[in-house]
This record gives sequence, C-alpha cells and structure tokens, in this order.
Amino acid sequence: MDNHSASGQYELSIVITVVSGAEHLAGCLDALARQQHCDPALLEVIVPYGAEDPDIQNLETACPHVRFHPVRLTVSGPRGLCHEHFDELRAAGLRLARGRLIAMLEDHERPDAQWCRKLLDIHGLPYAAVGGAVENDVDRALNWATWFMDFGRYQNPVSEGPSGFLTDVNIAYKRAPLMAVRHAWEHGFSEPDVHGALLARGETLWLSPDIIVFQHRTGLTLGRVMKERYVWGRFFAGNRVRGRPLASRLVWSAACLAVPGIILLKKTRDVVRKKRRRKEFIQALPLLALLATGWAWGELTGYITGKPSAYGGRADDR
Repeated sequence: MDNHSASGQYELSIVITVVSGAEHLAGCLDALARQQHCDPALLEVIVPYGAEDPDIQNLETACPHVRFHPVRLTVSGPRGLCHEHFDELRAAGLRLARGRLIAMLEDHERPDAQWCRKLLDIHGLPYAAVGGAVENDVDRALNWATWFMDFGRYQNPVSEGPSGFLTDVNIAYKRAPLMAVRHAWEHGFSEPDVHGALLARGETLWLSPDIIVFQHRTGLTLGRVMKERYVWGRFFAGNRVRGRPLASRLVWSAACLAVPGIILLKKTRDVVRKKRRRKEFIQALPLLALLATGWAWGELTGYITGKPSAYGGRADDR
C-alpha cells in the first residue's frame, strides 16, 4: 500500500495507533487490504510504533507495503497503558502523512469493507473532519462492558450531520484544515484540543452512520481494562485541573463520588435511545459498574495530584 497514485498523490493516508499490539495490528492491516471499490494505489498506511517494540518490528518484514515508523517515545510508562504514548504516536503519524485526506484508526479496529471508499466519497463535501460509528465485534461480557464504556455513544444509529464530537479511532480529516491547526497536535494529539481548534476556525465536524469500524479486542482481562480506566480517568482529570490550586482540585475531588452513577446513567440513556444491545448491556452492567468505579478512582487521583500521569522521563530510560 506504499504505491503512489498516477498523479503522485495519495488520496487517503491511514494512521494506525498501536494500542493492543502486533496481533491486533495484523488483523487491522488485513481488513484494510480487503477494502472494496478502492484502488490500493490511492492509499498510504502508516504505523508509528514505539521503537523498542520487537513484535511490531517482526511484523514489519511481513508487510512491506505498509509504512512502519519507529518513534522514540519521550514519556516512560508501560506499553499500551501510557496515554501519552498514544498521543505521541498519533502526532508522529500525522506528521508523516502525505494524503489529501488523513484518517486514524486503532490497531484493534476492523474497518467495514467499504470504509475507505465511503470516506473518499463523503469528503467530496465541505467538512473538515468526518467520523463514524464504532461497533463491538467480540461477544464477551467484558468486551461489551469495555465497549459500552468507551464507545456506547458511537453505536449505530448515530445521527447524520454536524457534531461537536467525533472519536479519534474512526475519523478522517482534510489535509488543509488539519494542517491549519497543527499547533494543536504537532507534539501530541489530543482529540478535544484538535477538534476545539477546528471548531474555533468555523470548520464543520460531520458524523456519519455509514463510516463504520468494529472493535475486535481479544484476550482482554478485567485487570487490564481496570488499569486502562484508571489511567484514562486520571489523564482526563489531571489535564482538566492542570495549574489550578489545591482548594479548587479538592472541590473536583469531592464530586468524584457521583462519577460512577453519572457514567452509568449516561450509558443507560444511550442504550435506551438507540434501542439496540439492551440484552448485552444488562449482561455487562456489573462489569460496567466496576469500570466506572475504576475511572472515578483515576479522576480522583488526577484531581488530588493535579497531574495527568504518574509517568515521566524518557521511555528508553526505564
């Protein structure tokens, strides 16, 4: 997938963020190789990865048409659990991308067979970014709970139209507006910051039910997803109160008591409104409550410490 189109310009660059590892990445690359009604010569697939990851290095030899790019990560932390790593990898991929459109996936996403074609078609309209739906593809209670926690709002049916939010695991940007807000992502991609900068420029974010990816996370354990929720919750809260005095942070900390209930209420509302997956939601509810508690504990830590992460220093200084 590293061949130029006849004009020498890629139509679509696809940046894949490594979250779950080489086995999941191989499945994502296979799904991209089987895209329908889309000339592979129009596509550029980019995989930025931590330079110390030997599994990705081994996969590189089996996928000569994919542009693998080792990144010397600047923050220490466990692979797959350090939020800063994902931000750095996404930014590195965006800097490398040469396409007219620039899309992002995560390694455990499996794009619909016409995902590329539909992105190219819809970007004929004047939208800076187009995002889509995320569906769960592994029928286990823990997978359902994790998916409801992260992507329940992106379960189809999503409403076609302008949106104040899009997920960075299923999205494509036009090059010009994305580069116009390069200051917001060059050193680390943060979805709220980038989309906020685009909206501030008067750009339109468009949500489409036809742009679909399937989350295919195998081998999940409760310990793993609880750690994820804690890390993500702390990252969210620490960034939210960065630089604020302790008294202000303690007020936010007290509010954490209500967080699990608020999360469960929102997820229940999503399921009721969409009229899908009610059985799966009920089965996953006890685990979802645990994950919501893990997130709240992370938020509490972030508010008290005022820091989004426990990690620091160079990743290769471990």
